[in-house]
Amino acid sequence: MRHDLRKRFWVIGLLGITLGLALPTEAQDLAAKIDAYLKPFVESNNFIGIVRVSRGERVLFEKGYGMANYELRVPNGAETRFHIASVSKAFTAAAILLLEERGKLATSDPLSKYFPGYPGGDKIRLEHLLTHSSGIPNVNNFPEYNRESFFHHSPADIVAMFRDKPLDFEPGANNRYSNSNYNVLALVIETVSGQSYGRFLQANIFDPLGVRSTAHDGDASALIPNRATGMEPQGLRDLKLAPRIDWSIKTGNGSLVTTASDLAKFARAVFEGRLLRPASLAKIMSGGPVFPYGWTSRNRSNRKLKGAGGRSPGFVSNLDYDPGDGTCVVILSNSYSPVTQDPIASAVEAIVFGESPRPEPTAPVKPRAGELAALAGKYQMPDDYYVPGLILTLEDRGDYLEARSPDGTTTFIYPVGDGQYLDRSYWARARFTRDQAGRVTGFIYSMGRDFLAIRR
Repeated sequence: MRHDLRKRFWVIGLLGITLGLALPTEAQDLAAKIDAYLKPFVESNNFIGIVRVSRGERVLFEKGYGMANYELRVPNGAETRFHIASVSKAFTAAAILLLEERGKLATSDPLSKYFPGYPGGDKIRLEHLLTHSSGIPNVNNFPEYNRESFFHHSPADIVAMFRDKPLDFEPGANNRYSNSNYNVLALVIETVSGQSYGRFLQANIFDPLGVRSTAHDGDASALIPNRATGMEPQGLRDLKLAPRIDWSIKTGNGSLVTTASDLAKFARAVFEGRLLRPASLAKIMSGGPVFPYGWTSRNRSNRKLKGAGGRSPGFVSNLDYDPGDGTCVVILSNSYSPVTQDPIASAVEAIVFGESPRPEPTAPVKPRAGELAALAGKYQMPDDYYVPGLILTLEDRGDYLEARSPDGTTTFIYPVGDGQYLDRSYWARARFTRDQAGRVTGFIYSMGRDFLAIRR
């Protein structure tokens, strides 16, 4: 009997080796190229998380990097659940479209139909909320938002924070990203369905699709198995814990946790027409500015992709799906570094689609003697910066510059060679300007676009 068992195990082992050798060359080549590209980001602690590439039901690549929990030394892997921030909006939009299909609402309905007396509610339609064209100001920009994010909030509580604020523009007259839109949509879901936001999504999206590791994080006391701990960059190479928040304040716009495989399954269900009817899917596919219905349109390697991305304290997420052949790339990170979305997502997709990504300098180089001391000082960002007129104080920390805002927020800027500097916290490039005498006059800060900061 013992001999038979040994023989059986030997046969199984041989079969496993044979299957390993028989792995498709495409998958082996893809794994080697993705690993090679990610290596400098991983070794410098600039990327932690998971990368998953699939085509239809076939998984071409899936690998975790870094730790889900550094204190307990738990590595990231296929079962790790990440907060996906604004990718949650795609689920909220799908829930609204499901309710429309069932005759419970219409996206053309005015908001006043569900909330009589809501200021401007007769002009704001649900489709304005879904397409960020309502004019409702972004609750995340309010000075009290950070304080309120420590406490539990119902969707009604959140909406009360901004319902009486003046609109940024007339509904339908413009498009401007506002998380408030999807807070309101969460309240609409609860009002129309008679269920909480989390329970409606569970019963109508998560359970039917079999995405069993996806959940709404609306109770800060609830245990969520396999959930990653959010981190953020610290100094030149280190990480630290991200600020704690109560995720209920992001209900509707950024409160979901999930795995890479669940997120890919959701995307397939949406674009293969297994969750929504053709008329609903057509609204998602129609595209437009500012992430309508939770999705954006991207052109990568001559392919038209539908994508979603998100960034909230301690987490960054990126999802891209090719409706043409079912290729799905999911990258989830439990670090606040935006490197996940740019350049990693576009580079990984270039590899997946048979192209070579552009190499990016990521490693710090040793500064010359006195180099950083000459750059230290106060600089004022321009009025069109994300925080208009922000004053930054740059301090020499030996190997890098620490940039400090008046509110105490810090970022870390280090030289990468050829007069170029990298802001590790925002993965933005900086290049200092000088006058004819060689004195530093400011710096050009490149983050999506160029901003000129002036030395004071």
